[in-house]
Amino acid sequence: MSETARTAGTTGATEVAGATGDAGATGATIRLEDLSKRYPGNPAPAVDGVTMQIDAGELVVLVGPSGCGKSTTLKMINRLIEPTGGRIRIGGEDVTHMDPVKLRRKIGYAIQSSGLFPHMTVAQNIALVPRMTGWSKARIADRVEEMLDLVGLDAGEFHGRYPRQLSGGQQQRVGVARALAADPPVLLMDEPFGAVDPITRDHLQDELIRLQHELHKTIVFVTHDFDEAIKLGDRIAVLRERSHIAQFDTPEAILTNPADDFVSGFVGAGAALKRLNLTRVRDVEITGYPTVTVDDPLQEIFNRVRASGTNEILLLDRHGRPHKWLRRGDLMRARGSLARAGTPVNDTVTRDATLRDALEAVLTDNAGRVVVTGRRGEYTGVVDMETLMNSVRELLEADRLDAVEHRHELEEARGEQTRHAQEGAARGEAGA
Repeated sequence: MSETARTAGTTGATEVAGATGDAGATGATIRLEDLSKRYPGNPAPAVDGVTMQIDAGELVVLVGPSGCGKSTTLKMINRLIEPTGGRIRIGGEDVTHMDPVKLRRKIGYAIQSSGLFPHMTVAQNIALVPRMTGWSKARIADRVEEMLDLVGLDAGEFHGRYPRQLSGGQQQRVGVARALAADPPVLLMDEPFGAVDPITRDHLQDELIRLQHELHKTIVFVTHDFDEAIKLGDRIAVLRERSHIAQFDTPEAILTNPADDFVSGFVGAGAALKRLNLTRVRDVEITGYPTVTVDDPLQEIFNRVRASGTNEILLLDRHGRPHKWLRRGDLMRARGSLARAGTPVNDTVTRDATLRDALEAVLTDNAGRVVVTGRRGEYTGVVDMETLMNSVRELLEADRLDAVEHRHELEEARGEQTRHAQEGAARGEAGA
């Protein structure tokens, strides 16, 4: 059985144990002290003496090669895997030997396969932890609606659906909603977006960034994808074999100053372009664009295009979401109906998307721009190629200046060493 399948089988038990259920809970500090795990029959430990502090409200990503022990380390935090040695402190409390059920009341858990119970509706899945912890029916109903709204799903549309009726991305959103339903201060996420397509994965990452801005939970996130780690993490722990920490620092520090060759191997080529993952779409200029809706009369749409001074206009659906790009020629051929006119908007980015996401979307668009949307997919503006390329040039120039400064520092350090050596030699000669 795969690791994902084994983990999925324990998800219900973990989340039934749930979380505190206290409204308004915020993140809690996690401290791992010399944490180790040895399996019977294996001479070497799977995890060997991990010491790490994760601050309250921080999103820390564990990244490393397959088999390095990152998932084992994560699962020891909620004691899905029992540590062999060391201590775990959450919110200052030593939880190493406490009742695992009580421990899991402080912890949410989300995994790659979402772990939803197939025989339960979306609402029943989300309500599971609050119900098992004794919440009232009215409070649970309010919380389910609140959580669906939080992860960007319409309660009226998704409340009664079953997991098999959801896309992979929708299942992951519901899985995150269930993990957060009882408002735990800590959320553990074990490669939660690894099984979805790249576009859906980008949107789920953006959604997690937005949620963290609102909720300020303490999140420990495991991934093998270094680009994902850069995009999501407040700090990244790059792990060697047996979860030995090679570097534990901010994404920017790791990109610009990797600790050693092992970390450099994870950073890989194109560090400057990877720094595009550190800047968000909200940090650059988002321009407005002429828009019309599907309910506007065709003549009015044509007049808007002509008055706008552009050759095209963005058609929005009844919910204000981008639907099609309409050019003047499309309108001339529409013959009273827009059903077959225009070019569909195939890709969008949110304000929380990275500039790298936006650049990839722009490069696939013939007109060199991408639509920016809000949390429910509504249109908010457009980012174009010129804006993104200016940001790339600024990053490259910053990297060049950093390299020059680093070279000067090395030269000064070597000069200082030479002076010390010469002074030492002179003192030796004088003493002789």
